[in-house]
Order: sequence, then structure tokens, then C-alpha cells
Amino acid sequence: MIDGGERKPKPAIAGHFFRIPRLSGRIVGIWPEAGARGRPWYTNLLFAFAFAVVLMGAVGECSYGFLHLDNLVVALEAFCPGTTKAVCVLKLWVFFSSNRQWASLVQRMKVMLWAARREEGQRMLVSLATTASNLSLLLLCSGTMTNTAFNSQPLIMGFYRWFFELPGQIDLPFNIILPEFAVQAPLFPLTYVLLTASGACTVFVFSFVDGFFLCSCLYICGVFRLVQQDIRRIFADLHGDTVDVFTEAMNVEVRRRLAGVVERHNAIIDMCTDLTRQFTVIVLMHFLSAAFVLCSTILDIMLNTSSLSGLTYICYSIAALTQLFLYCFGGNHVGESSAAVADVLYDIEWYKCDARTRKMILMILRRSQRAKTIAVPFFTPSLPAFGSILSTTGSYITLLKTFL
Repeated sequence: MIDGGERKPKPAIAGHFFRIPRLSGRIVGIWPEAGARGRPWYTNLLFAFAFAVVLMGAVGECSYGFLHLDNLVVALEAFCPGTTKAVCVLKLWVFFSSNRQWASLVQRMKVMLWAARREEGQRMLVSLATTASNLSLLLLCSGTMTNTAFNSQPLIMGFYRWFFELPGQIDLPFNIILPEFAVQAPLFPLTYVLLTASGACTVFVFSFVDGFFLCSCLYICGVFRLVQQDIRRIFADLHGDTVDVFTEAMNVEVRRRLAGVVERHNAIIDMCTDLTRQFTVIVLMHFLSAAFVLCSTILDIMLNTSSLSGLTYICYSIAALTQLFLYCFGGNHVGESSAAVADVLYDIEWYKCDARTRKMILMILRRSQRAKTIAVPFFTPSLPAFGSILSTTGSYITLLKTFL
């Protein structure tokens, strides 16, 4: 049977919705999907493979670092990627185990963004989504460059030794503890491929999770701005500049339209609360490890005598800084856009309304003045927090240099 009704065209934001994170998430099998039959079998297979190789890298590399604490450079070369992979194991499990909650969150966000049909609002949303996609792509590219550098270094050194007829030796992409048979023929090529896959899966995991956080924050920022636009439009449509005091009919119209704004504002705050709850463990662990990872990578650059290793850790530093910046940039946008609703309410012609309407405006104003943030224990992702972590990293580096 052919449906004669016309379907509404998709809004402009549809083509930008989680563009980069969706690609990375599907590669490692953790993109939120909630169908009647559950997750497809192949996504579970992709997740199992990604989880296994990233866990192998995290355990092996961190163990190697602990066993070589007498050599700081060697230990840090193991701890840097090992710590990142350990956090990525946590990120993988959190998204896989709570797949339905994540899928519900994505659907609620989609409904809010699709509901904005005005061209002005869609342009604003597309601008924010483009910023989120560009920053997510930067993280994916910097992570890919880092993984490529790690995996290329042993191959380049092996070619160098072969070309100049120097004694050969077994080199792996990462300093890691593995069974003896895994680094000998005929399994050595397979081991190398698995370690390469471990690095690649790690990149796709943090590209997805961190990009998902950034996109979600900027989408929430967008819907807060839509609320601001709607509040301004309520009073602009009344042409209140022609009267000193609103009539009863005008006050009724203001209250009717403000009721819809209140409902949407509450829904946005609830969604922000749910996003915070879902990301609490991830953000907490990421911030706890961020200063250590940045400190380790910068020390590796300073202490490493190999130009190839130095280049590798420069790429690593860029990726680590980008990761941290994405969390702080996204959290900062949510807090600012949430607080801006109160500024808009104060700037409108509320003084022309009657007492009942003023009370309604005051209720929204009071709630908006308590800016909504993505707060986790000990940390609130924001640009000041970004500066604070960089300062802490500098202190760690100064302290460790005194022991060298």
C-alpha cells in the first residue's frame, strides 16, 4: 500500500548528527543501538575483538612499566599507551553494558534537535555540529598519526638495520610483556598485527567516546540557545514596544508560550543530568589520568634520544591535549549556554507583565541562574579546569626532573 501523505524533510542538522563518533563507534561495535531484536551479532563480535586486544595492550604495557621502574624512560614509554588503553577498556565496557541507556539518550537528543524547524535555529545547530565534527576529526587524526608512528618505528628501524647489514633484533610497536612463543616465528607477524589492531581500536574507542561527549555537550548547548531564541521571540511577536503595560490578552499569550518553554527547559536539564550520570566514571577516570599521561609524554620527549621516538611522543602529546580539550570545551559550552537563559530572561520586557506572568518568569529565572554543568566528583569539565590540569602537569614535570 502506497502512503499518499508527504513525509517531512529531514532538518539540516540530520546530516551532521554524531558524524565522526558514529563512524568510530560502529568500527569497535559500541555505537548505541536499541532495536526490537537487540544488538546485531556482528556488533557484539566487533566489540569482543576490540575489548580483547585493548585489554591485552593495557595489561601487558602497564605490567612492563612496573617491571622496568629502574629505567624511567623505558617505564614511561610503556605507561603512556598502557594508561590510555586502560581508560579505553573502561570506556568500552561502560558503553557496551549500558547500550540501551545510551541509545535512549541519543534518541531524546535527536527528537529535540529535529523539533527545531526554523531556519535560524537550524543554522545555529549546524554551526555547533560542524565545530563538534571538526574537533572530533582532529582527535581521530591525531590518534591515528600517533598509532601509525608507534607501529612504523620498528619497521623503519628494521629496514635501517637490514639496509646497512647490522645485526637484527625483535622490535614490537609497544613495550609490552607477552609469552615467549608470541614473539618468535611463526607467530611474530600475527602478534605484530594484533598489537597494531590494539592501537587502532584504542584510537577508535577514544575518538568515539570523547567525540560523543563533545557532540552531546554542543547539542545541549544548541537546544539551550533555541530556548533563548524562543523566549526573545515570545516578546518580539507581541510588539510590546507599542504599549507601556501588557493587556490581559497579551499576558495570557505570554504565559501560554512560556509554559512550552518551561517544559522544554526542564527536559533539557533532565537530559543533561542523565548525560552527566552516564559519563561520571568515564570523565572522572579521564581527568585523574590526564595529568599523568601529559606529564609522561612530555618527559618522554625531553628524555628520549631517538628522533623517531621523539616524533611519536609529539603526536601522542597532541592527541592527549586534544582529548582533554574536548571534554573541557564541551563542558564549558553547556555551563555558559545554561546560564545565558537567565540573562535573556532579565533582558526581556518582563516589567510590562502582570504579577502572575512575572512569577512565572521569575521561576524560570531562578532555575536558570543555577547553571547546569557536567560535574563529576572533584572535577567540572571547563576551560579553567583545562588550564589547571596543564599547570598541574608542569608541576609534575618539574618535580620528576629533580629525580633525574
